[in-house]
Amino acid sequence: MLCPGLVFCQTRSGQVLSSETKSGIAYVNVGIIGKNIGTVTNEYGNFTITLDKINNTDSLRFSMIGYESKSFLVSQFKEDSIKDVYLVPRSYYLTEVKVFSHRTHEIRLGTPVLSDALKSGFESNDLGSEMGIKVNARKQVVLKEININVATCTFDSVVYRINIYQVVNKTEYKNILIEPIYISFSKDKIDKVITLNLRKYSILIEGEVLISLELFKDLGEGRLLFHTQYFTGITYHRKTSQGKWTEAPGAIGMYLYGQTTK
Repeated sequence: MLCPGLVFCQTRSGQVLSSETKSGIAYVNVGIIGKNIGTVTNEYGNFTITLDKINNTDSLRFSMIGYESKSFLVSQFKEDSIKDVYLVPRSYYLTEVKVFSHRTHEIRLGTPVLSDALKSGFESNDLGSEMGIKVNARKQVVLKEININVATCTFDSVVYRINIYQVVNKTEYKNILIEPIYISFSKDKIDKVITLNLRKYSILIEGEVLISLELFKDLGEGRLLFHTQYFTGITYHRKTSQGKWTEAPGAIGMYLYGQTTK
């Protein structure tokens, strides 16, 4: 007498909305804290996540630049007690930036890489995956632009979200942006350098900072590789917004220009 086994798939769907407008919030990061499991909401704020192998006592966090993050126990979702998640818009206190032209100078953070000897790309194509580099701003710097050395692109068009994290310690990274920043380009416009002007964002950095590109939208079939130099540093990866950063030898060609404030 055979008893067939039953497999239950703990997949849960929901929507992330603004507490003010009650409309869906696009491209919110959804992830299990401390684990490489997560996703990103679509343009309407909808998401689906599988919780089969996740402990009930783990926490599921919803985070988006411009909103207060919110966390729930996984057990609440497994019990199907939560469908809609409301995020509260976040208020930021903007400090005044003074630039004294007679004492400032332009600075480059990161290293350009134009050689074809080594190429690298995203570790995975999961939504929420990130890769980037660390830089150390020894003085206070206002960012002017970010540059990326793209080696290969077979996508018709590409769009990534840029994140800038203040490194608090080995395990804590704080996103310092107050609004999302996106960089996009098409394969027919690929040159040696892809540049995005950052002046309008008034981004001020100091100390150790991690700059990353995030895959927040399904790009379809294709491949994107960056020029990489093995002996110049480290490239940092993580699979989801709440996962742990890992290191790979060799730094991708990503660098910034800025101006010291004094």
